Amino acid sequence: MKRELDITVSRGGFKKLRELNRKRNYLIKDAKLNLKIFIAKIKWDSHRKNAFDISKVKTVLLIRNEGTIGDIVVTTPLIKSLNNKGFNVDILVTRKSAIALKYNKHVRNIYEADDCNHQTFLKEYNHTVPVDTINALRNNAYDLVIDLCLFDIPVHRMKLYYDINAKCVAGFNKWNCINRYSLSIPFKNGKDHVTKAITAMAEALDVDNYSRSPYDLDLPEKYVNDVKEYFNTLAGKKIVINYLTGSSERDFSQQQVSGIIRLINEHYPDVSIVIIDRYKQLDIPLPENAVLNPFNTLHHVMALIYSADVVISPDTSIVHIAAAWEKTLVSVYKNVTDNNDLWGPEYNNASQIILNVRKLANAPELPERVMKELNTLYPPKNQLKTNPQQARTAWQAELFDGRFQEHRKGLKA
Repeated sequence: MKRELDITVSRGGFKKLRELNRKRNYLIKDAKLNLKIFIAKIKWDSHRKNAFDISKVKTVLLIRNEGTIGDIVVTTPLIKSLNNKGFNVDILVTRKSAIALKYNKHVRNIYEADDCNHQTFLKEYNHTVPVDTINALRNNAYDLVIDLCLFDIPVHRMKLYYDINAKCVAGFNKWNCINRYSLSIPFKNGKDHVTKAITAMAEALDVDNYSRSPYDLDLPEKYVNDVKEYFNTLAGKKIVINYLTGSSERDFSQQQVSGIIRLINEHYPDVSIVIIDRYKQLDIPLPENAVLNPFNTLHHVMALIYSADVVISPDTSIVHIAAAWEKTLVSVYKNVTDNNDLWGPEYNNASQIILNVRKLANAPELPERVMKELNTLYPPKNQLKTNPQQARTAWQAELFDGRFQEHRKGLKA
């Protein structure tokens, strides 16, 4: 994976004061959150810690109610490996993300929590799991609950574990004094890629058939065929552009989309561009070779990514779907602490642009940066090779002849 980092340094006489003020605010927030966790522990934690013994585990509940499809995608190798080892695997997700597991044959039961925002998920005492679902989870009497959330301890977890009578819970970086957690795995949140956390969990559970890659996305042939038939009506290589995320701060602006399309057509004359516009809000004139995604399902979007020659996207689940098949990818991220390494593409055929702006839409240079990375991955004369192995060969050739090294030197300069 190639990374292009754009960082600006705060200047002025009050720089140090602003830094100290930020640190103070973070400390106050942490203290308030820790107090709520301690109160939740007093109310709902178990009186003693149960010993962890993987040899006695037959049923497993994975908890992934953070609400994002990307969380589900990166979890799929663990789901597959646990099931292949003989465990019965259930999972708790949000309504929005449940669709990502619709065809996953390694999951026994999919349970849904209500969707919630970050504030509710992290800081509220009450969880968003409906009563009938809580009763089903409690009756299942799981041998092991696996909490894959990389936030230290969401406050609602204490009541959730109490309600489902979780006897043994495995998680990351948890307080030793919380008895519900029988196993806590240390992980440098934000310093390593999320797949390393999943790998560490698999190793702790003695899942020796675990594989970090690829992600295990079940994509029925019907959706692939639908997209293949559609792509046959379009000329040239296929470039898929996703410009929206779950946050307006990470969305491309419509002007940026227009600029990217213009530059693509200047550099790559024989292409068709498919734009993913899930909210149907794109309102810019499009050239003849640019069209809106005609499909409405997540699995059709997966098939678009699977069949595309190139994918361009901001920081969202599309990045991780592209990673499942190591598609040629140009991704754009805000410079957010503890996010860029943790949730980056993390494979050779991808580029990660990191911009130091509050909103990606505020970066007028974004189209040019995207085109620069695309040209580096595949020079226009190569016309965006479709085979992933050919793509890696082209990228390695650039390494060999020194162009990529010059690119890196230019970034450092």
